[in-house]
Amino acid sequence: MLPGPMIPKRPFYFLRHGQTDWNLEGRYQGHCDVALNATGIAQAEAAAECLAQIPIDRLVASPLVRAKTTASMVAARLKRPIHWEVGLVERNFGSFNGEIIRDVKARHGLRPDQSSRHILPTDADPFEEIFQRIPPVIARWITAHPDELLLFVAHSGVFDALHQHLLGPRSGEEALHAVPYRLTPTPDGWHLCPAIAPIRKPMPPAKPA
Repeated sequence: MLPGPMIPKRPFYFLRHGQTDWNLEGRYQGHCDVALNATGIAQAEAAAECLAQIPIDRLVASPLVRAKTTASMVAARLKRPIHWEVGLVERNFGSFNGEIIRDVKARHGLRPDQSSRHILPTDADPFEEIFQRIPPVIARWITAHPDELLLFVAHSGVFDALHQHLLGPRSGEEALHAVPYRLTPTPDGWHLCPAIAPIRKPMPPAKPA
């Protein structure tokens, strides 16, 4: 794979969309338009409150409805402009879209933790397509707004492409739903960290000793 254009060394934020029922069920979503569920709405609201404390100037978001709803909620809270960028859509899984991921992998002799890259159907995007597509899109927007702090709202595959381009292949968990990540240039490369902790169920009160 040929390297894409370098992303300018300026801080920016990334936000994955809130949860959908298909996320909860472990289905391939790809280009399918699946709405946020109640948890996803709550996650987007929490992200908006967190990001209200950060001087975001502009949002750039995938037009798929799960990202569009998340971004719209954040933009309304921040009162900042938002742009729809088709270059930020999730990878297309073709005829796998809507299927349960673990079942597809089991049919092809893969463990749940193994990648689908070698079993994608012929109507899916090539596995490497998203890694080639995303860096130029991010670079273009940052270059066009050099004095602004940008927030990109998109998908897990977009996060993976950013991670691979700036930090190397992701080896840990995928991006958390609706948790803002700050990407900051360093003298040696880039640093990535979440801005807030994910929403979790409240712990029961401790029993008296």
